[in-house]
Amino acid sequence: MVQSLIKLRHLRFFITVVDMESFSKAADKLHVTLSAVSKCMKELEDELNVQLLKRNRKSIQMTRAGEEFYKHASQTLSSYNMALSLDLDNKTEEYSITIGALPTAAGMILPLAIHALREKFPTIRVKILSGVYEYLVEKLHTQEIDLILGRLIGKDMTGVIFETLYEEDLFLVVKNGHPLLSKKKISLEDIIPYDILVSPKNTLVRITTDNFLISENSFNQEYKLIECTSETFSRVYVTEYDAVWFVQKGIVNLDLNNGLLSKLDFQNNLLRGPVGITTLADKNRSLEVKSFIDILKKVSAMNF
Repeated sequence: MVQSLIKLRHLRFFITVVDMESFSKAADKLHVTLSAVSKCMKELEDELNVQLLKRNRKSIQMTRAGEEFYKHASQTLSSYNMALSLDLDNKTEEYSITIGALPTAAGMILPLAIHALREKFPTIRVKILSGVYEYLVEKLHTQEIDLILGRLIGKDMTGVIFETLYEEDLFLVVKNGHPLLSKKKISLEDIIPYDILVSPKNTLVRITTDNFLISENSFNQEYKLIECTSETFSRVYVTEYDAVWFVQKGIVNLDLNNGLLSKLDFQNNLLRGPVGITTLADKNRSLEVKSFIDILKKVSAMNF
């Protein structure tokens, strides 16, 4: 038996003959002559060296060998037809990544990195979640996100690791035309009369802010602090009123570049903090996550 000589045509003709229970009806359905069907069936049986069909004037019956062959031939032809129906031109390997972005990263490194990621994986599905650290780290532990991008939080780091990408400045920003912008040299004593927008207690940004205020405070006066987690409120408040906003560079960088806000000239190493990647310590990283982390490192090295 030389099976390589059996073609799909033989399987299609055989299955049609059995299904139609007639050589002539099979010929009509296949749009061929009756002699072509008979010849094809003879070739098939000759190649298999076994009788598949018993034919008489009124009906066609399969032999036991025919029944067994019909079962496998039907499966083969069905698989072949399914393969032909696939839209292979539009089938690409799907990649996806879900990123938890703290506000400081969302406005600085993340747009640059996502653009570079899209160039490498044009069809990658990207999902970005923003929020406070507690919300994002919970999503990280349940593996609803792949990584967190932003400042080091320094609270409960159980089961996670932090990789530093770069250090970011904490700015003191005000609206354009603020009275403090007219002073040649500004001290912290100058900001005492104004409302000061700060992050909530126990956040690293707030700790950085408090350390800076304490280190420079030689006048023992209390500041007029407003604790706030809303960037929208802080942005509106500092734009409308003579307030001062302690805020990460990444959050207001676009406002500063567009001339919507102005930065007070304070230079102090205490106002710097690490920005990086937080991931689960014991989870293997997917190809897209590894690629994205490599991109983050390259973007950081080039821009920060």
